[in-house]
Amino acid sequence: MKDPGAQHFLRYGYSAAMTLGWPLFLLYYLLRTKTGGKYRTNWRRRMGFGLPQRTGPEGVVWFHALSVGETLSAIPLVKALKDLRPELKIVFSTATETGQVMARRNLGKDVDAFFFLPHDFPWIPGRLVKRLAPLLFIPVETDLWPNLLRGTRRRGVPAVLVNGRLSSRSFGRLFRFRSFVQGVYSCLDHIFAQSAEDGFRFEALGVSKECVHTAGNLKFDSALSRVGEEELAAMRESAGIRAGRAVWIGGSTHEGEEGILLGVHQELRNAHPDLLLILAPRHIERAAQVAVLAERIGLPAAMRSRGESAEGNAVYILDTLGELGRFYGLADAAFIGGSLVRFGGHNPLEAVAQGKPVLWGPHLSNFREMESSLLQGGCGRVVSSRQELKSALHEWLSDPGLREETARTALDFIGSHSGCSRRIAEFLARLLG
Repeated sequence: MKDPGAQHFLRYGYSAAMTLGWPLFLLYYLLRTKTGGKYRTNWRRRMGFGLPQRTGPEGVVWFHALSVGETLSAIPLVKALKDLRPELKIVFSTATETGQVMARRNLGKDVDAFFFLPHDFPWIPGRLVKRLAPLLFIPVETDLWPNLLRGTRRRGVPAVLVNGRLSSRSFGRLFRFRSFVQGVYSCLDHIFAQSAEDGFRFEALGVSKECVHTAGNLKFDSALSRVGEEELAAMRESAGIRAGRAVWIGGSTHEGEEGILLGVHQELRNAHPDLLLILAPRHIERAAQVAVLAERIGLPAAMRSRGESAEGNAVYILDTLGELGRFYGLADAAFIGGSLVRFGGHNPLEAVAQGKPVLWGPHLSNFREMESSLLQGGCGRVVSSRQELKSALHEWLSDPGLREETARTALDFIGSHSGCSRRIAEFLARLLG
């Protein structure tokens, strides 16, 4: 039940905290740019120094995605909406530098302007909304900011959350503050949830049932189509991976996982002496650290960013941005990172879309509904220990027929779950009139 007093208290408390935090944010960014170079290209915009310019007299449709994963989810929806309404002007914001790179790389022909979203300091959102004059605001997945949403609501701008999701952990945290959260969600006109379970959680937080729609997961549409043989051959040549070499890949790995994967790889090479492990750390700035870890246990490693070759090496470190989805196509089996540690995992669909047998650990909480569907569809397995990971990989690496069967199952699965971007785009087009 709504508690207006609590809502007002928490709302003003939030704005006060953001105001008092401004100098701390500034200090943090200055220190990070001096010590590591991170945030060098976006910290001024994130702090609100210089808002984006208006693209013209017409109103715009404004998409916002936090980082790479959310940007990838949004890509098919932006393209579908542009296909339906080619006259629309579209602007696209991200919070991270990597998300911005991905958006510009994939949406340069469809989007009129890109920018970094400033932090939710109370004096910024109103000015930003006034300057952009959006016809519609479309945040993606989870990146919702109270002052920004209130700014769109005050100016009568419809806001539609797409690909909305709430993990059980996030739901538990938000439920404790549901009076405040309900006030935030009330600024959304519609929520397109990834699954029925996500939809129920939004309703439990006070969102009207009429506002919640279950249309499916945009990530199924954002998964790359299967990489063709010609492109695979070019990738092999550039990486120094000869045709026929056995390869497995650890994608989007986190600290604490690479050591486990390298240990498993070392043991697998007893049965598969020429086996190559492609390691793609989630944070590419950790690549040198991962290379040292591999060398320390006797696995010579090469790094893609340095132009080194996998030939003659046991490990190939993929420390470049935007290539992981295609590199899954080179592998005989794939492991999805962030799932052996308590991070919540990363999107397994990139590997499934390439027709690869996929493994992940017990902590895929960010994709529970998808995990259930993939397991039921026979597209992947959960491994709870190092030994289970080794056994599953050995089975797939030893049986080409099993890999081919998995590929057919995976591709059929992707095809049967695609299409939600078009359905949501049609709804948005009707909403725009």
